[in-house]
Amino acid sequence: MRLKGLTVAVTGSRRASELAQLITNLGGVPYVAPTVGIEVHADADRETEGLIQDILGREIHYAIFMTGPGVYRLMSTAERLGVGQEVVEVLNRTQVIARSQKPQKVLEKYGVRVSLVPADNTSEGIAAEMVKRDVQGKEVAVLWHGNSHAGLRETLHRQGATVYEAVTYRYSLELEERGAAVLAAVGFKSLPPEEHRILKLIHDLGQGKIDVITFTSPPSARNLFRFAEAHGLDDEVRRALHETVVVVAVGPPTRRALEEHGIQVDVMPEVYKLGPMMRATVDYLAQDRSDRRKRALETMRPESVADQRE
Repeated sequence: MRLKGLTVAVTGSRRASELAQLITNLGGVPYVAPTVGIEVHADADRETEGLIQDILGREIHYAIFMTGPGVYRLMSTAERLGVGQEVVEVLNRTQVIARSQKPQKVLEKYGVRVSLVPADNTSEGIAAEMVKRDVQGKEVAVLWHGNSHAGLRETLHRQGATVYEAVTYRYSLELEERGAAVLAAVGFKSLPPEEHRILKLIHDLGQGKIDVITFTSPPSARNLFRFAEAHGLDDEVRRALHETVVVVAVGPPTRRALEEHGIQVDVMPEVYKLGPMMRATVDYLAQDRSDRRKRALETMRPESVADQRE
């Protein structure tokens, strides 16, 4: 079973081209309409410099890194301040936890040894790992991605840890120049969100021109609804995602972001990566057992339905 001409929307930005190629390889038609960018917000430098001071000036026992671009921001700022090597040396005396292989690779590029990459590479997965450790009275540095996560912070506090944290960039409906430079520095070829493209996506969702929509981060989901609400089109999006479109989320945080808006996720892979996500999507379409899928087939373009019956 392959995608056989189905149109698959890509709402992510950082790996949009890679995901589009996967869709093409599986016989689908990629529809690229990023809904999320990043911006280096006004307080980003202050927060980053503050966390560097905490790392150097306190007895940090654990350092948690949620994002590769965030690691780059931290280390490039430390180098600008003339303390890059000092930060590396201090981190190598602590327990360093990387949320996934992405921040791990950037940390290792700077010479920082990573102690743990959790199997569940979410904030909840890290929280579960921290519960296993004795963090009572310990000091923990957390470098967030575009948003902080209250659940992980609260878990650390309940366990008796003191938390020092920073958000080095924020998710946005735009990809501003400094944000694009940060992503490029860690190897992401990003496509910026564009208002006319997002409006067209919403229109085409309502017209039944999209068969599958993929979300690869919570902001990609939240921003679609944020944009739709700003234009009075949120009911149209919600109706399409309820009735005709197969909804795919890369992992639990993204699924929860969709559920916040009342959207049921049809596909989520066991391994939270792009390849497994698309394989799970193909498997789901091959099963053809869900009510959502039956509704989607009934409303698909005739040529797509014919392809599915071959």
